[in-house]
Order: sequence, then structure tokens, then C-alpha cells
Amino acid sequence: MKIIYYIAVCVVFITVVSCDQNNSNNTIIPAEPDFTLENIYSHNTSYFTQGFEFVGDTLIEGTGQDGFSKLVKYNYETENIYDQISLNALYFGEGITIFDNVIYQLTYTSGKCFKYSLDSLKYLGEFEYDGEGWGLTHDDSLLIMSNGSSTIFFRDPLTFEIIKQISVKDSNDYSIDELNELEYINDRIFANIWHSDDIVIIDPITGYVEKRINLSDLRTAGEGTISTFNVLNGIALHPNGNIFVTGKNWPNIFEIKLK
Repeated sequence: MKIIYYIAVCVVFITVVSCDQNNSNNTIIPAEPDFTLENIYSHNTSYFTQGFEFVGDTLIEGTGQDGFSKLVKYNYETENIYDQISLNALYFGEGITIFDNVIYQLTYTSGKCFKYSLDSLKYLGEFEYDGEGWGLTHDDSLLIMSNGSSTIFFRDPLTFEIIKQISVKDSNDYSIDELNELEYINDRIFANIWHSDDIVIIDPITGYVEKRINLSDLRTAGEGTISTFNVLNGIALHPNGNIFVTGKNWPNIFEIKLK
């Protein structure tokens, strides 16, 4: 019995030592980010960013909040404003997109989508829709809209009629809701998630999320630390292939390249 006990103690001792050695050598290495930071530009902190899109090298931004909502066309490198227009104080501006030289701008709870000339920002009319408006982008033929749920709607740009819709889910078949600002890049829908530092990449046919990109590192990459209260919101594809991102009242715009 003593021999058996001695062998058992030795086995336990060897096992413990082995585990300790393994633990001491297996240092947890943080995951590499999914992007590289290419450049940092200044961003007007009064802009409560709702929509974000390039036309050539000109950045067009739609902002929100009652009494402060506007459309701005400007040079992102110099912040020189080419043109701007303010919404009626009754309307809280939301997502924007540019299709066939027309700027479409959603409103949060007013059920209106305004249309403006890209060149002059002249008012061209409006559509009405049910529910809330959040993000807006487009593919080759249809406008693509989010409303804060897990559903994305594809709308006719001439009538704003819903042509089809998809439900966004992850690989575990769980719904991903609070989809916010949108951008259509390489036949995929990129979406900010409200109250999150993540962008999800969505298959526009199936609705499944193919990838999730965390951008929390950007909060300390620019001018000071950005509070979590200031939500990441704004995705714009530049003609050079890089993606520009910002947030509501952020002091910076970040140019990133996805790996």
C-alpha cells in the first residue's frame, strides 16, 4: 500500500509541475487587429454623424439631432466646406447615400426621405415610409436601408417601394439588430452596430454576417481618448480602396485598410 501511495503522489507532483510549466510558458498573445491604420484626419466635433459617403475625393456627411441636422460637402484633408444645407428643425437627419447624382437622406422618426441634387444640394422632393430611418446605402440598382432592427430593406430609388428584405444573422443563427450606418463595398453590406465598436460584413443575399471587425483601438489612436458615449458611426469607401470611419462628435476621421 505504501508503494502504491508513493507512486500516486509522484504522479500528482509531476502533473502539477508540468501544468505550472505549461501555464508559465503559454502567455496569452492578443489577437492582431483586422485592419491597419493608414491616416488620421480632423473631424468637426459638432457633427453628429449619421451618413458618410465619398463622391470622388469629396466627402459628403449627413448629421443628426433636432435643430442641428444638415448635409455637408467638404474636403476631408483641409475641412474646407464646399456646400451645406440645414434641415428644417422639425427633422432629425439620419443615413444618406448618393445614387445617380441624387442624395437621399433619411429622417429618424418623421418617416421622410429627402432628395437633393448632388451638384447644388437643391431640394428635389421626398418619399414617405413607415417606421424609423437609420442607415442608407445602395447597390447597382436599389437603395439599401436599415431601421434599427435586424432587417435590411432594398428599395426602389424612383418610388422608395420595398422590393425585398433580408434578416441579418450570425453564424449561430442569432439575429443581429441595431444595424445603423451602412456602406456597400465589394458586393457586401458593411454596417455599424449601435452602441458597439464593431462593423459587420453582411452577405446581401443570405443576410448572414461573414465577418465582424472591432475598431475599439481607434478610440485612443487620435486626439485624446474618445468616450464610449460617442458612438462609432460612419463608413465611407474612398476611391483608393481604403475605408474611412468616424463617429458621432468624434474629433477624427480614420483611414483604414482591411487585412
